[in-house]
Amino acid sequence: MANSKLKFIRTTTDKLTIKAGTLAEDCSTITYENELGDEQDIKISDLLAVFKNQVIDFTVALKTDEDLDIITEDE
Repeated sequence: MANSKLKFIRTTTDKLTIKAGTLAEDCSTITYENELGDEQDIKISDLLAVFKNQVIDFTVALKTDEDLDIITEDE
């Protein structure tokens, strides 16, 4: 039996994001910069407590930047 092409749903997403945080050596805390520009540590278990016993998607990304040479038409 085919599924209907019509769906009427409401999706609510709770999202936690830390930009440019540093994971501690023991992987228990993340150091990040707060809105005042101060470094602050937070336990990962405290961050995830609100999601306890819930089905979650979990993503971690490692970002690196590399300066590239600009190639002009003359080269």
